[in-house]
Amino acid sequence: MSRLSHPLINKERVITVKNSVNITRHLATCGARVFLIMLMAALVALPAFAQEDLWEELNDKASQLLQERRYADAIKVCEEAIAVATDTFAPNHPCIAISKNQLGTLYWTYGRFSEAEPLFRQALSIYEEGLGSDHPKVATVLQNLADMYLAQDRYAESEPLYMEALSIYENAFGADHPSVIAALNSLGGLFQDQAKYAEAVPVFERALSIEEKTLGADHPDIATSLNNLATLNHYLGVNDTAESFYIRALEIYEKSYGKDHPFVATVLVNMVDFYEEIGRKDEAAIFADRVRQIQSRYQ
Repeated sequence: MSRLSHPLINKERVITVKNSVNITRHLATCGARVFLIMLMAALVALPAFAQEDLWEELNDKASQLLQERRYADAIKVCEEAIAVATDTFAPNHPCIAISKNQLGTLYWTYGRFSEAEPLFRQALSIYEEGLGSDHPKVATVLQNLADMYLAQDRYAESEPLYMEALSIYENAFGADHPSVIAALNSLGGLFQDQAKYAEAVPVFERALSIEEKTLGADHPDIATSLNNLATLNHYLGVNDTAESFYIRALEIYEKSYGKDHPFVATVLVNMVDFYEEIGRKDEAAIFADRVRQIQSRYQ
């Protein structure tokens, strides 16, 4: 059976079988250690405003390291940010919630679920008390917590959190906001992960409709959604729709990146499986040859 793909980094979860929590990349730590030593040396006798500046600098550094996927370094900096925030701010200050939510995300990315969950819960409590239960920041933590539960196959706990986050985003931003798309994709991913394909399809179709409206018909994100919807429709036996989605996804990627781009290969791989499984071997062979040609360019 073909695999679902989500090659674009800015797609939160289009369809994914599991979120990997096994980080194998070698992470450099020297730079982060030097950064921390220089910053923490300034802690002695700092006035409150300087402490706040230090927290902000640590928080920004942790965010930067997270974007660079230097997770081990980011964890160290974020732990220091929480220590500074705890010493500087009141217990229910939003800055503490920011750092706890960020560290929770880093911990669960590393598979440290038992440490991540209480941080998310504490951040959630601070935001709900200070901002109200319908604030978008509450939705952000709810979605992070749901993502962590999904990574552990805790489906019954994950679904209501996704639903609540989606409702908050819709009420706060309107039906066509990027946060709504991300929440829909997460919810669809939850259904797909449980092989609830008939429930996943309309959720992803709604996300696709919003993307087409807000991004335009030829945006690469559209191709990613089409590719995944094609595979879901194939699972359900709706092969005419699946084929049309694959073809359209392929055309968008080729137009956006050229015919030899790895993103093009992700669709072609699925198309090979699709045509083989419906008995159209000649077409499968043609697309398989294209996959080999693209892969040879990157070996």
